Amino acid sequence: MVGTAARVTVAACIAFYLCRYGLDAAVMALYATFTVVALGVLARIPGSGRQRAVTTLWVLPAGTALVVLGTLLAVRTWAAVLGMLVIGFLVAYAGSAGPRIAGAAPGMQLLYILPCFPPYAPGTLDQRVYGFVLGAVLLAAAQVLILPEPVTPPFRALLADAAEAAAALADHHDGPAPERTLARARTAADRLRPSRVPPADLPASPTRAHKAMAHAAETVRTLLAQLAALHGAAAPRGGYHAETVGLLDGIAAALRQAARALRAGRRPGAEPSVAALQAGLDPVRTRRAVAALERLGVDDRLVFLRRRALVVQAADSAVVLVLATRLLLGDRGVGADRAGHAFAYARTPAWVLWWRRLSTHFTPRSVIFQNACRFALGLAAARAVAGVLDLSHGFWVLLATLTLTRTTSLETRWVVRQALIGTLIGAAAAGVLLALVEERTTVYALVLPVVMLAAFTLGPLRGPAWAQGGFTLVVATLFAQVAPVTWQLAPTRFADVLTGSVIGLACGLLAWPRGAGSELRRSMAGVCTAVADAVGRTASRVVEPSAGPADGAGIVALNRALVLAEESLAQYQSEPREETARQPDWPAVLAAGAHARRGERLLPGRPGRIGDGPVGGWLRREAGRTAEGYRALAERLRTGGPDGPRGAPTDPDAPQLLNIHGLLEVVPPPPPDTDTDRAAAAALLVDAVVWLDTLTADLRRIHGEMAEMARRAEPPGPRLA
Repeated sequence: MVGTAARVTVAACIAFYLCRYGLDAAVMALYATFTVVALGVLARIPGSGRQRAVTTLWVLPAGTALVVLGTLLAVRTWAAVLGMLVIGFLVAYAGSAGPRIAGAAPGMQLLYILPCFPPYAPGTLDQRVYGFVLGAVLLAAAQVLILPEPVTPPFRALLADAAEAAAALADHHDGPAPERTLARARTAADRLRPSRVPPADLPASPTRAHKAMAHAAETVRTLLAQLAALHGAAAPRGGYHAETVGLLDGIAAALRQAARALRAGRRPGAEPSVAALQAGLDPVRTRRAVAALERLGVDDRLVFLRRRALVVQAADSAVVLVLATRLLLGDRGVGADRAGHAFAYARTPAWVLWWRRLSTHFTPRSVIFQNACRFALGLAAARAVAGVLDLSHGFWVLLATLTLTRTTSLETRWVVRQALIGTLIGAAAAGVLLALVEERTTVYALVLPVVMLAAFTLGPLRGPAWAQGGFTLVVATLFAQVAPVTWQLAPTRFADVLTGSVIGLACGLLAWPRGAGSELRRSMAGVCTAVADAVGRTASRVVEPSAGPADGAGIVALNRALVLAEESLAQYQSEPREETARQPDWPAVLAAGAHARRGERLLPGRPGRIGDGPVGGWLRREAGRTAEGYRALAERLRTGGPDGPRGAPTDPDAPQLLNIHGLLEVVPPPPPDTDTDRAAAAALLVDAVVWLDTLTADLRRIHGEMAEMARRAEPPGPRLA
């Protein structure tokens, strides 16, 4: 907080003094100063000092366009209002492209708000633009030179650390790995959780490299969990079988190649390669699948099958991680690899990736869309009121609306109450200052840095009351140096903040007043529906590859559901509430979506063909039963209350385990070693069974959590005397 206040104070004061007293350009001084405040305080640009500076400089073209549009549209109130509605929505909605843009969006709003008020003065446009550019450049320099935020490890380094931790786990061949190695693996996986990665480093944009980074992060976390589970299981006497040891060695070698490439950050050549690992994986997969099917009659809970499949699943994850590494480093040829079906986005044009991201949230069911509408309507209403009433400092009304509107009516009411108290106190202090100092601008020039540093330090630390009170003093000392003012500026400031607060409060009450609470269950229900669709699609293509196109459309729909749900959950967790109702295990729903996506990416492209015979019929039936379970869960989530457990399932409705006995009735005898086609089909069947078993376990866990919520919510029965 102190660093931000110091950077903004130094940059703003240099900009103001240079323009006001050095160049005698009052308009340029105001625009330079408010640019620093907008992008340094109002915006929440994440990252290190260098990352913030780069983001600040990147917004120069967009900021210039906003200043020009605001100046030209100020010609009429209706034009300014319409511009505020459209631009306010677009700037807020642009936050869907990533955390850096989302962090800069509030400050960018102010760049249109400031020039869109009378006087209509296109002749001063050059001063306005020069002031904006000067303020942005000075702020960027201050972010690098004055108490800069520390540099964090790049995301590629986190991926490399995780790959090396997984390689260390794969190096152990004799039972449980040492606790130090397991702890290193847990730490590496935890550092890749989206909630633990600094927002500026998070691969959240729709670019191909960021999608590959996110794919690699999900895969390496899965790989670490698989290897930890492998070493946590009881190892056979004498250590692992030779083929298991060979596969683990191949995994470790491939992961170390990937880690070296990630640290070097270079365009890949021959390494990292999956050729050696894939060559060793295929025969192990088929032999283990045949062995698992031989034991299926005494393995009705699939314990043996899961254990036999762990090292194969880990090798699969290692293959995907290596290919994702090659893709994020620029090798788009991974789409032609044997596992290339998992990387449909490698061949997708960049504009399509951006369109998918931007169109994903263009729905009233998206919290980003809701927030953009809320802010755009509030700012447009504030501009209309300021224009109709001809307020002398109308932009303060919009500034109050922008800074005080929150995603829930509860939080908006609290913030408005605090802000009005702070503004009243700040206005009283400003009135006293203006009455005592009058027109002695030297005093204001000396006081300005002290007031700025105090306001921008105490505001974030002590809350909205201190922020609004301090900013009121900053505004008074600024405007007193630009034009003659009296103590009446203070009550004008309070009246404008009150007007903006009322408008912001009205928008909070009328536009989605519950915030993400009204969307969370619906978005999670959407994930469950998408999982059900993915299960059906994948099972059909596993049984008969020609059953559906491999165009990635299904994964796009599942990704869309997951993105909407993740945004809803993140916002819900950030919103304060009067009382926090117990929620279902929402991360388990998201995990089920990730498991469904992983299966749809991997299984249909595997060698082997099950065919639409008895075994294929069993797989379709079990997949259909699992899909129906997720659809039933989706319906319960939609019909239940947004915060309560109404509609939660009860114990008799619990999803059943896979019908392994039904599979035993139709599965053919194990194939001989010479029948490679049947062996490949057996391996594909086992992979599909393990995948369905995982999704069924996810469903049962979610169901059990909701049933427990329902039991706890039931009123106690009558007590006997």
